[in-house]
Amino acid sequence: MDTIFPSTEWFEALARRMQKDERAYRGLGSIDCTMVVQVDTRPGPRLYEVRFEGFRARSVRRLDCIEDAAPDHFVLAASLETWRDMIDNIRAHGEPDLEHTLNYLTFPDYPMRVSGPDQLEIDTFYRYNQSLQRFFTGAAAVPTAYAA
Repeated sequence: MDTIFPSTEWFEALARRMQKDERAYRGLGSIDCTMVVQVDTRPGPRLYEVRFEGFRARSVRRLDCIEDAAPDHFVLAASLETWRDMIDNIRAHGEPDLEHTLNYLTFPDYPMRVSGPDQLEIDTFYRYNQSLQRFFTGAAAVPTAYAA
């Protein structure tokens, strides 16, 4: 059965994959940050907070507004189309090709944006980029359908 993206269930499925693959995350080092995924849709964005601690995603929740996010967060934002393109690419190849990595998609003037309440929080995205990429690469094993 397909899991709908975006949804808390979809991000929880990635969190379970992360827990099963803890050894690989240990090789990258611990990850301690809060990521807010913003999926730009009409009539407005959908927001999901994922808190990472150690080698696990400790919690996933949907947010009504960005003000509900933990103070120590960064936002990874893109259109539903961009998210879908990245996830479909991961699912097709088992991992992203170079043009569908978080690093590539967040280059200046590219379709994904990183923001946060301050530069220190934004920097956490870059500090933990490999672990975050591995987290999203877990989508290869999550049958996915997309919200309208």
